[in-house]
Amino acid sequence: MNWWGKLIGTGVGMLGGPVGALAGAALGHLYDEDDPTPKNEQKARILYLAYFFSCAAKVAKADGGISASEIETVESIMQRMGLDEKTMGFAKNVFRKAKVSRRSIDEDLKEVGQLIGYEPTVGQSFLGGLYEIVHSNGRKLNELQVRYLLRGEERLKLPRGVVQSWIQGGYAPPQFNPEDENTLSLEEAYNALGISKTVSDREVKTAYRRKASEFHPDKLKSKDLPEEFIVFANDQLARINQAHKVIRNARNL
Repeated sequence: MNWWGKLIGTGVGMLGGPVGALAGAALGHLYDEDDPTPKNEQKARILYLAYFFSCAAKVAKADGGISASEIETVESIMQRMGLDEKTMGFAKNVFRKAKVSRRSIDEDLKEVGQLIGYEPTVGQSFLGGLYEIVHSNGRKLNELQVRYLLRGEERLKLPRGVVQSWIQGGYAPPQFNPEDENTLSLEEAYNALGISKTVSDREVKTAYRRKASEFHPDKLKSKDLPEEFIVFANDQLARINQAHKVIRNARNL
């Protein structure tokens, strides 16, 4: 069974909520009767997309309005997700409705955590997309948007400090080139591993191994995660590897 199919057991009942209702109404439209994808997988993936683009709208709007750069980032995420025309139309509809919804983002985050079973790679990918939207306006991040990200870290049960490490340079952006060592400063490298400049060489190694293990290919393969999450994980692992290399070079290790 595909990973999506395994999820719906945790999210049964979510099709009845406000976000789930949008997903449920779209199922028949998005999938033809002849589509071989099992119904459970269809439901889980559409629910995930509904929650993501609902949260995306609320995060984008949190700084008082939705900027052109935020819209551009959302559209870029849709393309990287490989959405077909009908599914992209659904995602845009969810985004529009969520902009004017009174439902709090906290409720969405709580429910998406339940839906994905608090799987850390998927949770980081979900929150990473929201971080890209927040970051699209420049290096000075909006305080309320950051609070939303931190709430997401908590609701998705991610390791404490993930968002802060991203803000300080630890997030691998789209089209990240791990061969370009100039993309990561020494300070950003330490932040990417979640350590200070004063730690011992042994502590550097320990931090690197701990971070890298989160995205190890064998670990991800055993979970049967969809390709979009594997790509995200590989990008983050490349960033972690680059950070370790930058620190080792600086210390002549």
